[in-house]
Amino acid sequence: MKTDICNILDPFHKEDLQNTLHPSIYTEHTNYNILILRFPTQNEDNKIILVSQGIVFLKDDIFIYEPENDSFIPFEFNWKSLYKFLDKNINNAMDIINDLHEQVIDMEELLYSEEPNKAFLENWFKIKKDLILINRILLRTIIAYEQFYKKNEKDITPLLTNFHDLREHLTRSQRLVEHNIEKLNTIYSFYSARSNDKMNYSIYILTILSAIFLPLNLMVGFFGMNTGSLPFIDPGGTSRVLLLLGSTFLILFLFLIFRGKK
Repeated sequence: MKTDICNILDPFHKEDLQNTLHPSIYTEHTNYNILILRFPTQNEDNKIILVSQGIVFLKDDIFIYEPENDSFIPFEFNWKSLYKFLDKNINNAMDIINDLHEQVIDMEELLYSEEPNKAFLENWFKIKKDLILINRILLRTIIAYEQFYKKNEKDITPLLTNFHDLREHLTRSQRLVEHNIEKLNTIYSFYSARSNDKMNYSIYILTILSAIFLPLNLMVGFFGMNTGSLPFIDPGGTSRVLLLLGSTFLILFLFLIFRGKK
């Protein structure tokens, strides 16, 4: 059967099936149809990767392409086996999305309850990158699945509810991904606002310290100059300078109080 399929398949379609990174598509041909769906999965290091699954519809038979062996494996019960195959991949994708959803919730609770650690932003960027990648893939997968569903609706009538559930799971998962992306944007805005408040408070403290020590630095610099032609260098000059500065600050303080009452 492999030889028959290989002889029937267009060489370009065969290359599409061999490409494990091919985007999701549904293609109709004179003698066969091809459905390629791309799903997120996890490798041994729990890193999210993308894998494309190729399915060939040849008359009354359905085959899954295995790139490792370059072979076409027939589904024993055709549509029922196809449903179980797609259901397994979609459930796996939903588990990954739910896990990311829980990470977003934990990050939100951490931000609102205590001070985030140094790895907060690094974790934020990692989750945001994974969610954006999954969202882009799911959008293409949903379009390809919709085309497959509409073109084969009559053939899958006995399992119509099952395949409809798969479509609903895909769309619901994609909406959950978008929801978490929006939530991450809100978390980052709150984190930035908190960081800006801390920075503004630090600048405020530095401004107060500068206002206190700047006049003192001016006085030290003025009276520390080694020259005899400056004012207030005679005996009692320091007292007059302090009296002048004190009077100036007192007048400014009373002026601000009077203006505030208005």
